[in-house]
Amino acid sequence: MPKTSQLSNEEVSKILHLELLGKTVKKISKLLNRSKSMIYRVLTRKTPYEPKPRSGRPRVTDIRSDRRIQRMASESGYMINSKMARRLPLSKLHISKGLQWARNHMPYGDKWMAVLFSDEKKWNLDGPDGNIKYWHHLRKEPRSFFSRQSGGGSVMVWVAFG
Repeated sequence: MPKTSQLSNEEVSKILHLELLGKTVKKISKLLNRSKSMIYRVLTRKTPYEPKPRSGRPRVTDIRSDRRIQRMASESGYMINSKMARRLPLSKLHISKGLQWARNHMPYGDKWMAVLFSDEKKWNLDGPDGNIKYWHHLRKEPRSFFSRQSGGGSVMVWVAFG
């Protein structure tokens, strides 16, 4: 999408008319609420003003489809756009090897008394600490989640058993 909207033929004719009336570039820019550089560009252009076609990737959807997608997203109520959690994928080979290891070590008996299992887990008290994204309808109140200054705290638990 362009950073600023293009000038219409009406606006160009207004700029040229105001210049013929003796207005300065600064006054024209204030009257039309456009930048001075854009007014100056229109006035110093040698060829007649024609908007250039926009470069870049063409649209995949039309405006009607965009409105339909927005309507469906707003009607769903709980549809959110969130970051996916990062994890390593487990293949069928990984799963089968893990099961095979567990089956091989089931009859381990008293040797398990010499093994120590440990793990740690962190819980955030105010929800996830990553960026929270969601689809927001502009005509409805924005949803929010509460947070405290400095994150609201977290609990770190370490467990070991053997």
